[in-house]
Amino acid sequence: NYYNKQNLTFLKTNKKKINFNNNLLNYKKNQSPIGQKIIVCGKVFNTRGIPLPDIFIEIWQANASGKYRDKNDKHNAPLDPNFFGGGSTLTNKNGEYKFYTIIPGAYPWSNHNNAWRPKHIHFSLISSNYFSRLNTQMYFPNDVLLNDDPIFNSVEKRFRDKLIANFDNKKNNITNFISYKFNIIMPWVTKKKIHATPSQTVGPFFGNYLNFDKKKFPFQE
Repeated sequence: NYYNKQNLTFLKTNKKKINFNNNLLNYKKNQSPIGQKIIVCGKVFNTRGIPLPDIFIEIWQANASGKYRDKNDKHNAPLDPNFFGGGSTLTNKNGEYKFYTIIPGAYPWSNHNNAWRPKHIHFSLISSNYFSRLNTQMYFPNDVLLNDDPIFNSVEKRFRDKLIANFDNKKNNITNFISYKFNIIMPWVTKKKIHATPSQTVGPFFGNYLNFDKKKFPFQE
């Protein structure tokens, strides 16, 4: 189990020592990955609308051509030597987080005839006291592939917008970057006031980015 007692205890007691990396663009020194650079930022709340600090967030994604580094990924697309595809961070005291990455590519899968997964970024969130956990996916606005994606459409229609990031470039002052806002509502054991962000599958290419182990997560060079 990825979130076993040992890993969770390590995270809780050593979070100030862990080398969190919210910049997926710096995998190779002085080299940039291919693709449109983006900023993904937002806030994490509970179902009462209260911002949550110290939420451990991991993300993982395909590269710009829709290829994961996992050896089990059989998509006939090129790897990017300058992009690994995973990062992690903690929310600050105001519940805010930020990642620097690229827009991932769509990729084919075998669910149905001519099936393609829409562009998405996987999110895993867990509270510092392990009280709440959420696995979900962030999608991009105006992606036509969302219409036929069974994972996205497994969510009740009125809640699907919670999985789609909002284009939000007004406060972005970094040249050549596009900015998206993706607020997340964690499930909480309380009288619900707000519906939590729907969960989504972790996907077949989930890697261990906290204590990276090549034996557990064999990746393609």
